[in-house]
Amino acid sequence: MAVQRVRFAAEGPEPPQLEGELGLPEVTGPTAGVVVAHPHPQRGGSMDSNVMVALCQGLHAAGIASLRFNFRGVGGSQGAYGSGEEERGDVRGALAFLAAQPGIAPERVGLAGYSFGARVCLATIVEAPQVRALLCVAPPLREPLPANTLDGIPYFVLVGDRDGNVAEGIERYASCLPDPTRLRVVPGTDHFWWGFESVLEKAARDFFSETLASPHNAVVR
Repeated sequence: MAVQRVRFAAEGPEPPQLEGELGLPEVTGPTAGVVVAHPHPQRGGSMDSNVMVALCQGLHAAGIASLRFNFRGVGGSQGAYGSGEEERGDVRGALAFLAAQPGIAPERVGLAGYSFGARVCLATIVEAPQVRALLCVAPPLREPLPANTLDGIPYFVLVGDRDGNVAEGIERYASCLPDPTRLRVVPGTDHFWWGFESVLEKAARDFFSETLASPHNAVVR
């Protein structure tokens, strides 16, 4: 896996330049790629989170490219925190940058997010028809997602049974999803997944290997 630091522009008005890390598998022919979005910028979240690293390692094991990046105002990324709204432009910019890279099959692009990053991904997905699969780790679900948010896209959600997001119960949390069977509850872990990184690696590897396996599996939305 060849890894390089990159910079790219977000989308939207006066878009900031964002920093990221692009991992490209050493394979012949076009490959799938996944953008990975990090946890809350105002709570220490960055692209170097243990969860971010684990998800990318799972992608690399599957021979899938990854792009993890810092949201605006984090690390070397320009701009300032945008309350989750302006960060949607960051995700769209990352998707466009990844899809334009040599060796990436633009019809086989996925999206993954952790915590705040998962929330931003869920808010962005309706604006990103090129995304063919979505993986969310510990998204802060408080109410049912808007109708049609996840229509026509394979998705998978992971949460720990000790996560504060499920304080009102697993059934209440699962009811926020259009299809509660797409939720996996991992016993023993909280919101931070320390010691459970291998679970995330395997989940990313298996889910995206299946959903982004070939152009013939692409979902048209």
